Amino acid sequence: MPFIISRVNFPLSDEQETALKAGLGQAISLVPGKSEASLMLGFEDSYHLYLNGENSLPMAYITVAVFSNRCHRGYGQLSAAISQLFHRVLDIDPARIFINYEDIPAWSVADRTFDDKRNGAE
Repeated sequence: MPFIISRVNFPLSDEQETALKAGLGQAISLVPGKSEASLMLGFEDSYHLYLNGENSLPMAYITVAVFSNRCHRGYGQLSAAISQLFHRVLDIDPARIFINYEDIPAWSVADRTFDDKRNGAE
């Protein structure tokens, strides 16, 4: 289950959030074996972000957490797609879009736990 949480330092309109949701749903398929069918998204707007001591320009900090992808396959393509999406929809300069990847070795839902066991997981 991938999880993408986006933080931006200005308010998002419903239309912008919908466009980001759709674009991220498509982009996650750049990671082999991942799809919108299992993607969870979160959006935090008007977040207090500062870059070089300033917060007057639009910026984004995006965390992408992916289960069982130790080799980080598809991350380069996903980064490009996310940057292009946030630039197109929100007019954020790609130099102010930061993407952090987190590996998820285990997760649970509905009393069921998934573990990549780090043996043969990619």
